[in-house]
Amino acid sequence: MKPISTATTSKGFLRHPNFQAGFTLLEILIALALAGIMLSVAVIAFSDNDAAKLKNRAHQLFGLMQVAQEESILRGVEIGIRVKQNGYSFLIYDGTRWNPLQEHSLLKDIELEEPIEMYINVEGQEALLANSADEEDLGDSDGEESEKETKPPQIFILSSGEMNEFTVTIGLDRDDARFYRINGNYMGEITMEPAMEGHYRHDWDLELNAPF
Repeated sequence: MKPISTATTSKGFLRHPNFQAGFTLLEILIALALAGIMLSVAVIAFSDNDAAKLKNRAHQLFGLMQVAQEESILRGVEIGIRVKQNGYSFLIYDGTRWNPLQEHSLLKDIELEEPIEMYINVEGQEALLANSADEEDLGDSDGEESEKETKPPQIFILSSGEMNEFTVTIGLDRDDARFYRINGNYMGEITMEPAMEGHYRHDWDLELNAPF
């Protein structure tokens, strides 16, 4: 028998792989590129999420206006909508004053989440009421404190279905702003336009751009 040579085997065991310590410049650049892509995707997803919320809120407002109009006609009452920067509420007229509309399954107070905000223009007059003086509590003639007075609506819906003219914008309060615009006229027609590029407060009367 031939003797088994162990020389090759020994050399094999003594040979060690040549590992590199740390990362190469190429690996670091790839990692940075991947991190940048992931960050941009996250920003886009966040923006799309806000845009989706805005779309839902705009369609909700448009739908509730139509419900309020139908309710006004069916019940033979006057219903109003009080618009604020961060939401809106529904009121009913009892013949002498406006009161909150209560115990209705749909027409309830709506509060908007940031960065969604609202603006209303009534018959050409600005009516954004955030932090306005008339929001303060009023005292009676004896100097005693009274309950906070219910503020009148800016949108009036009559039992005939007619209403005052108004433009309500609801949009995103940020740099890459967009908004929806809802219009009402004396004939009781309520229309909503597609999303527009611009700020909901400053561009409420902007010409309609191509929808996106």
